[in-house]
Amino acid sequence: MRICIIYHSETGNTRHVAQHIASVIPDSRLVEVTDRAQHMALTRFLAQCKDARGENKTEIEPSHLNVREYDLLVFGSPVWAFKPTPAIHSIIDVLENCEKKRAVAFVTCGGRPGGSREVFKKWIEARGMNFAGFTSVNEKDIEDAAANAELITLVKSAVPKLD
Repeated sequence: MRICIIYHSETGNTRHVAQHIASVIPDSRLVEVTDRAQHMALTRFLAQCKDARGENKTEIEPSHLNVREYDLLVFGSPVWAFKPTPAIHSIIDVLENCEKKRAVAFVTCGGRPGGSREVFKKWIEARGMNFAGFTSVNEKDIEDAAANAELITLVKSAVPKLD
């Protein structure tokens, strides 16, 4: 089974969790999505939170991604204004050959994940994927492998079974 872990990370927390998943799940690929939008340094975070709250999209790199060869997609994002980031929304929107794939999502956050589960579910299902679960990882638990066990279990349980 091939797994593609697609994530957006600004501070490195989400990247760290995505790398942890890849280290314990054989045959997985990491794809980091970067926000290419130009923001003024002083107001960047505020503008990004406003865009996250509005479930907006942004200019990203990579600008498209073909996931035909993968059996499971894992999406990861920090939480901004209680929702996933515009960058992860944008990559979900431009995925190629994602229909009928199973997908799980996780967020990293300093507090609560807010409406992140519902938003991820909506975006994933809107693209014709099957939402197979969600979890959040608190920033204080980023380095704690035991605390991340729930996420690893979620990913492993979401892998499609062969008939």
